[in-house]
Amino acid sequence: MQKRSLIISIAIVIVGVTFALLYYFAEPKKIQPPENPVLDWTPPTKQDVDIGLEPTSLEEIISETTRFDGRQGNTQEDRKSFCIDLFKEAGYEPIITNSGDILAIKKGRSSEYVTVGAHYDKVDGPSKGILDNMLGCIVVSNTAEVFRDKPTEFTYLFLCYTDEEVGRKIGTATSGYQPGQAARPRYVIEVDYIGDKQGGLGGRYLSPLGGRYLKTGIKITTYPVPEPPTIHTERDNINNVDFNKAYLAYRTVISLIEKIEKADQLQPPDTVHFWKKDKPLRGLETPQTESKTGK
Repeated sequence: MQKRSLIISIAIVIVGVTFALLYYFAEPKKIQPPENPVLDWTPPTKQDVDIGLEPTSLEEIISETTRFDGRQGNTQEDRKSFCIDLFKEAGYEPIITNSGDILAIKKGRSSEYVTVGAHYDKVDGPSKGILDNMLGCIVVSNTAEVFRDKPTEFTYLFLCYTDEEVGRKIGTATSGYQPGQAARPRYVIEVDYIGDKQGGLGGRYLSPLGGRYLKTGIKITTYPVPEPPTIHTERDNINNVDFNKAYLAYRTVISLIEKIEKADQLQPPDTVHFWKKDKPLRGLETPQTESKTGK
């Protein structure tokens, strides 16, 4: 009798262990995403930026982009003409340089100045050049409009420049005209290739040589860049614009300027998690180095 009870007990244990093993291996496991220590990128969890000023509306950004998209011509001269109109609508009388750059000056209490700029030229070919980079010019002109009548400590050079696609840097365009006595801008904020539906939004530090600034330069751009790329292809058109991302970039520019005015510092907004404040875009260089692999 005792022997029979022992056999039954052993059988129960074996059956229990068998069912436990079957359940363990049959249960679907959560797949953990692989770590990427090189990029070290965190997707945004807060789709907004805290700012003090009231920005122009998202509808205005959409309207100006749609108006550009509906124009007949898209030559560099056509794009230049559109940027001139943008600054005029923002309440400025733009200055046109011999190089074809368009400047709008907002005077401050100090002769030291800050450059906020975007290139307006596009690559040859089927690209409409909205993501790269008419949206950037629209953001710059709307930023100029917001700060036009606001008292500021620094003078601001709002800039739409040309020939970026053939190697010209924003620092070269900036050095062609000084709105005050300072030989170089104190800070540089560049907006280039934003609003891609397939990409994210990030930022990186500009190199001192390319930026030609006295303290710090930052570029706001798409990151990570989608694969296959949208930029420089026929996919760079209004159908591939995420206007919420473009508007987030616009509010980020305002936030950067507000921090310059408040604390004389150019820092990414603390409320936005897409930005690695202590690293450039690729996460490979020190903050004073421009990525060789980025645009």
